Amino acid sequence: MTAPLVLSRPRVANTPPANSRQNRIGTAPAAKTTQVAADRDDSRIAATATSLAVACLEIFAGIRRSDSISRWVDRGLLEKIDQRAQLRAEVAPAKPVGELGPSRTLQAGNARVCRVTGDVAEVTVIVRTQSRFRAVAIRLELLTTRWTMTALQTM
Repeated sequence: MTAPLVLSRPRVANTPPANSRQNRIGTAPAAKTTQVAADRDDSRIAATATSLAVACLEIFAGIRRSDSISRWVDRGLLEKIDQRAQLRAEVAPAKPVGELGPSRTLQAGNARVCRVTGDVAEVTVIVRTQSRFRAVAIRLELLTTRWTMTALQTM
């Protein structure tokens, strides 16, 4: 006769004070450098997503051409961006760039990075346009050595 298997939650280890000289479990020097590298990579992902978010909103507004981001965007997604920009141009033709003045500037706010896996990250960026704030959600995938945008959602 065997006893039934009972799963219990692991106990929370007592953590030493922050000013203690002892290393906590899991924060050895190797773990700290891995964390620093991950933070550096997240900041690179955030910068890439922020640039792409602003560029996509400029494409939708008719200020920028979609060719300028083709290097960082999946081909299928780029075609969808082109279609949306064409529909937007038909509905509301853009003014010439000279008439827009300084109010055409889009300003990106903070980017929030959520790592799905080591090669996939989802980022949300708030962008201020001339009349409102817009939320942009971007999915980036690491293809070879470059982060590539594979999904885009704007609100």
